[in-house]
Amino acid sequence: MDRVLRIILIIVTMLFALFIIRQTSKQKLNYRLTIIWGFFSLFTVILAIFPQIIMWFSALIHIKTPVNAIFLVYIFLLIVMLVYISVEMYKIQKEITILIQENGLLNKKIDDLKNKIEKE
Repeated sequence: MDRVLRIILIIVTMLFALFIIRQTSKQKLNYRLTIIWGFFSLFTVILAIFPQIIMWFSALIHIKTPVNAIFLVYIFLLIVMLVYISVEMYKIQKEITILIQENGLLNKKIDDLKNKIEKE
């Protein structure tokens, strides 16, 4: 990998990491996701500093060009992250459904109590 490309990759990754940290500090991003994106950034910086790792990995899994191995690894990591986000979203949807049902029951009780007071 060309030295200039490695330096650009490191700089862009650091800017991305700063963006993620800033979004977290503004409470627009959850801490768990910040940790995951931090690992992505760290992984990218390590690969930029030590390109031999990806060359070794691509030879290990019989991929001709290291760039394709990088794409394979990142696609896999993004799929894992997508599944994680889907699971979290399902939990939140389930919680919202429960809260809506509880809210409906409480509103019914309030209406019943109002009707009972009005009759007295």
